[in-house]
Formats: sequence, C-alpha cells, structure tokens
Amino acid sequence: MEIALIIGSDIITSYKRLAYKPWYAIAEFVDNSTQSYINNRDILNKIFAQKKETLSVAIVYEPDHDLLRISDNAMGMSYEDLKNALHIARRPDNTHGRSKYGMGLKTAACWIGNAWSIRTKKLGETVEHTVSIDVEKVALQNENKLFYSVVSGKSQDEHYTIIEITNHNQKFQGRTIGKIKEYLSSIYRQDLRDKILKLLWHGTPLVWKDRELLKAIDGSTYKKEFEFDVNYKHINGWVGILESGSRANAGFSIIQYGRVIKGWPDSWRPSTLYGDQPQGSNDLINQRLVGEINLNNFEVSHTKDDILWQGDQEEKVEQELLKACQDYRDFAKDYRKRKDDSRGPSEADTKVALDELKKELLSPEILDQISLEPVPPQNIVDEVINRILQSVAEKVTETFRVDIGDLIVKLYINSDMSPNDPYITVEATKASEVIVIVNTVHPHWLQLKGSDGVLNYLRHCTYDAIAEWKVRRKTAKIHPDTIKLIKDQFLRLPLEIEDNEENENT
Repeated sequence: MEIALIIGSDIITSYKRLAYKPWYAIAEFVDNSTQSYINNRDILNKIFAQKKETLSVAIVYEPDHDLLRISDNAMGMSYEDLKNALHIARRPDNTHGRSKYGMGLKTAACWIGNAWSIRTKKLGETVEHTVSIDVEKVALQNENKLFYSVVSGKSQDEHYTIIEITNHNQKFQGRTIGKIKEYLSSIYRQDLRDKILKLLWHGTPLVWKDRELLKAIDGSTYKKEFEFDVNYKHINGWVGILESGSRANAGFSIIQYGRVIKGWPDSWRPSTLYGDQPQGSNDLINQRLVGEINLNNFEVSHTKDDILWQGDQEEKVEQELLKACQDYRDFAKDYRKRKDDSRGPSEADTKVALDELKKELLSPEILDQISLEPVPPQNIVDEVINRILQSVAEKVTETFRVDIGDLIVKLYINSDMSPNDPYITVEATKASEVIVIVNTVHPHWLQLKGSDGVLNYLRHCTYDAIAEWKVRRKTAKIHPDTIKLIKDQFLRLPLEIEDNEENENT
C-alpha cells in the first residue's frame, strides 16, 4: 500500500488567510516587475535610453470598483514564462534576487481578490498572452485549467505586463492607503535612489527622501560604512546619527538584493543596540541611531517582511553589529542630552561671548601683542617658572593634593603672586608628580563668574598640566596638538562620571 501527499486545487482559497499586510502583498507584484528588469537590464536599458524612459510600475487602486491594477514596462512574459509564473511553488532559476519561492504572485493575488488576470507581451515577440483565474471556481471544480487567450500581430517593440485583481476580499481605505504608499516608497528606496524605477500610485510618482543626518563642525556627516562576516555570509551596510531625534525614523532597515525586507516605518531594532524592550525604549539611542544592513544570503519569510534566522545567526549578527556601531551608539546616547543640558550657555550667552571675543581680536592692543611684543627666550621662561616654583610650591602648602594611581597632582591657588606673573605655572617634568599653580591675582581671574566659572577654569589649567605630563612620559617630543587631544578626553570626564552615576542608580 502507498500513501501520497495530495495537494488539491482548493488550497488557493486558503491564501486569503495568509498574514499579509497590504503593502507587502502589493510589493510582490513590484518585485516581479523589478526582477524582470534586473534579469534583462542590458537590453532594457538600451530600449529605455532610446525612448528616454525608465522602468515604470504603475499601481491603480479603485475600491469602489473592486479593482487593483499593476502594470509595468519590464521585459514581459513569453508563453513559457507565463506557465512558469503560474506554477505554484516552482522556484525561479535565479533565487538570488527578489523572486524567491515561486509563490508571491499567486498568494498575493488570491489574498487580495477572488478573480485576477495577467496580460503580458514580451519584448521581441509578436503575441500577447492573457490568462484569467477565478479562485472559487478553481477550488470548487478542482480544476487547474485556466482561461487563456492570445492576440497575434503585436509589434516586437512592445513589452509589458498588466495584472488586474477584482472581487476583493478586503478594502483598503483612509490611513491604510497612506501607509501602503509610505511602505512601498521605503521598500524600493534603493531603486528610487538610483533612478532605475518610477513607481506610480494613480499616476503620481512615489518618492523616497533619505532622513537627514547630523553634520559635524567640519561639514562631514555622522555616517560610516561597516562590513563583517557571519557563518561565511558577508554583511555590509552603514550607520548614522539623525539630525533630529525621531523614534519613528530611527532603527535599521534590513535590505536584501536592493529591496527592503524590514524597515521604516517599522524598522529593525536589534537588542544589542536598542535594548531588550520590544521595538526598543524611547531613549536617545532609539531616537537617533539609524542605518541600513544588507543581508543578501539569508532566508526570508514567505511574505518577505522579515528574516528567518537560523541557528545562532541572529545573535551573531547582532554581536557583530554592536562592535561595528558601538561608537555611534555611544554618541547617539549622549548627543541630545548634552545639547539640551540647561547648564550649558544659551544661544544669547554664546552670541554675547562671541561678540566680545571678536572685539578683543580686532583691538589695537592684540595687534601690538602679536606684532610688537617679542617672544621671551627659553632661559627667561625657565627663570620665571623656577622662581615661582621656589616661592610657592616649596614654601606654601598646596590647596589640595590627589593621588591618581602612581601620579600625584598638587594644585596651588595662590593670591600672593604678582599680576604680572603667568596665569598658570606647571611643573610636569617629574616621573610621578604634577604641580599646578594658579595665579588668582592675574587679570583673567577677575573675569570668572560664579563657582561654575571657577570650576571650568581650574579644569582647563589642571588638565593642561596632566596632558603635558602624559605627553612627556609617552613621547620624545612635546607637540601642542597631542596635548590638546589628550586634554580633550579629560574634559569629557565630568559628563562620563555623571552618566555612570545615573546608570548605577537605575
């Protein structure tokens, strides 16, 4: 005795119960159109160039007439192509593209409506083929023969495919229509960016606008590319920081063969980057970190709306992605917090300060200092520093002393010096000691306002000294730029300490 697995024609009625979203169902038809173009790119590009055209996919939806029409000017289908397209679960010859399982056209059409047709004409042939499917009739009669007709005498130059679906199972209205257009523009963003596709909704082109990324002071954009391998699969993409924080716009878009699988407005938020909460929390990272990741060699769901992770793939991809994006994650975490911190100067304060600084730089006095005042010789500089060190550091008790590992830092706040003495004197030549002497009689000290002003001034003086000491220990040459870079890290310490204290208390 033998037992066979029998799949009846009535299975097509079950397709209406698939977990499609309207935009992913419609995307199945656009996938076929764009893949037809990709498979025949060279010949179609020549035709398009002659006609000053591009690949065009036009979608018309008329809910009052139960009509959805998708038409394209791609390669079109021959009789054999059409037969293969109607063969359920027959995979295409090339599965490394947008057509995967040989199911999309059939399942999506049956999900949308109970009657549909395909009319197509292939470039270089002279016949047009039409096939019509009545889903309920096919299921009830268990009959797989479809209504087919052919029209001869067509021009070889014509090429198109037109799919019409009627007798709909559901209607798309209101906000759903808007979401369909948003998702479609997102799904085909790469084709739209590259200007190889014109995607029309009722004659109006859908457009994709890349989210604006933050720019640095030098004009560069906070965006970087990455690449790595997981289980012998190559992965690449980019990560960036949004100019304006928006939870809706943040997150990663997963792209496969130039087509978004999961992305805005429902982006992927791997837990290593965005946290363990479903879809991430509403913190700074979830509002600013954005990117795209190409996962070309991974399995996708039947409805092509997510990756079907196998084994430890997801965990490994997330781990590698964290390594690649850690610096941007940290920056996104801090950026708005620093920007919105009320302790910082207001725009008005900054403008007043800039105006005052510009006034100083344009004064006759600074011109005299730059052009007339000589640079003191090194022996005079050494004499001044030694004099101050002997009169202060060796005779006065330090204001405070701290031990940082093997390094001792002594700070002197001295009011017994001359206004003509330097604003700061540093001894950083010893292996395990740094001395910082701040002259509070210097004219600049009189301009400090409040405890915050004093604190920041003392920070700069102290970190200048420690940075110089570190450079002396690590390099043979004292270079000002090196000192500034080291000092830059020290100046970030207060907010880093603050962050760590907040994390400990949460």
